[in-house]
Amino acid sequence: MSEEAKERKLHELRQVGIEHAKAKRDVTVLEHGRQIILADLMKKYMVKGEKTAAAQEREARADPMYKQHIEALGEAIERELKWAWEKKICDIKFEEWKTKMINQTIERKNYHVKD
Repeated sequence: MSEEAKERKLHELRQVGIEHAKAKRDVTVLEHGRQIILADLMKKYMVKGEKTAAAQEREARADPMYKQHIEALGEAIERELKWAWEKKICDIKFEEWKTKMINQTIERKNYHVKD
C-alpha cells in the first residue's frame, strides 16, 4: 500500500472518529438536558396548580416541549449508532488490510527461502 493510500485511510478513520465523537457529545448533552427540561416543566405545572410530584411529572412528560426533546434524543442516538458502526467497519477493514500485509510478508519470505 502506498503512503498516499495509507494517508487516505488514516484520514477516513480520523473523520469517522470525529463524527462519532460529535454524535456521542450530542447524545450526552440531550440525555442530561432531558432531566433539566423535566424539572423545569414540573415547576411550570406546580405553579399551574398540580399539587403532587407525580401529577407534575405526568403533565411535564405529556408536554410538547418534552416530547420534542425526546424525539431529538432519539435522532441523536441514531446518529451515534450509525457512526459507531462506521467506526467498526473501519476497524474490520483495517484488520483485513493488516492480515493481507502479514500474509504477503510471509509469502515473500517463503519465496526468497526457496531461491
